[in-house]
Amino acid sequence: MRDAWRKALLAWYDRSRRRLPWRERPTPYRVWVSEIMLQQTQVATVLPYYERFLARFPTVSALADAPESEVLGLWAGLGYYSRARNLREAARRVWADHGGRFPDDPDAVRALPGIGPYTAGAILSIAFGKPEALVDGNVARVFARLFHLRGDAKSPTLLKRAWELARVHVHKRRPGDWNQALMELGALVCVPETPRCADCPVARWCEARRLGLEESLPERARSRAPVDLAWKAFWIERGGRVLLWRRAEDERFLPGHWSLPEARHLGGAATAGARLGTVRHTITHHRIKVEVLAATVTRAPEPARWVEGDEADGLLVSSLWKKALRTARAGAPKAAGTTR
Repeated sequence: MRDAWRKALLAWYDRSRRRLPWRERPTPYRVWVSEIMLQQTQVATVLPYYERFLARFPTVSALADAPESEVLGLWAGLGYYSRARNLREAARRVWADHGGRFPDDPDAVRALPGIGPYTAGAILSIAFGKPEALVDGNVARVFARLFHLRGDAKSPTLLKRAWELARVHVHKRRPGDWNQALMELGALVCVPETPRCADCPVARWCEARRLGLEESLPERARSRAPVDLAWKAFWIERGGRVLLWRRAEDERFLPGHWSLPEARHLGGAATAGARLGTVRHTITHHRIKVEVLAATVTRAPEPARWVEGDEADGLLVSSLWKKALRTARAGAPKAAGTTR
């Protein structure tokens, strides 16, 4: 079975793979950036961000030298901003510790910020041709069906078994193509809902299909109940400048980001005025409602900062705070008697 299904999968990949920019020129840097962007993000969403990011930061040294605010600005809209911070910090380490050349040693790769077992396996196999295994959500689903693995796709038991199988079956001569073939199969054919078994190159070897369980595996995890959160944020203008707040690194949501100051940040230093509008935003299973209020402030404690209006557009990079900024600007002239 092993040689037959692997041969069939690679032949299918050679015929059917999507033409993606990081596949056409798989240098270590290009593969690395793509894999970080693709974490928990769809390919279609990543493509325009990837092109813009590589145009601005074409090399490790360009990224290492870039201000964090500029990196975050180009990342705005992709979410999970710790990925961008780790990417920049890892570039600085590659430059400092490896002379600007991305390392090909597995231990050195895994030691870089933001690179776990999956990302290390992807970079080492695709960019360096090393027989390193990987398991992501697509691969876990393919293996759960192909080998009849029980449990949900994120359960430790299933993932442990999937990693064991990935290491056993990784193709020694074409590891990069092999790993991408597994992921491509999960993305295009062995999809979560209603797998396209008629189009599957390995259907004849699939245990789930033989047992009539192709739509039941992997088993579904119990969904997490949504958590509702209510925040109050202030729009504070003075002399054409706006007060922003640098969130602490230990904040639960959007750590290290610039934001509108929340009521809890300023305490008695601020006096709330008219309500300018409400913003709704979701982060994982948290449903956040932000009430934006006009306010005045007697003092601006650290780490608050007065910025020009145009500068605020560059500093507020998350979708939540961009929406809050638009809401405040739309409501401020009418509700608070201010002008931009």
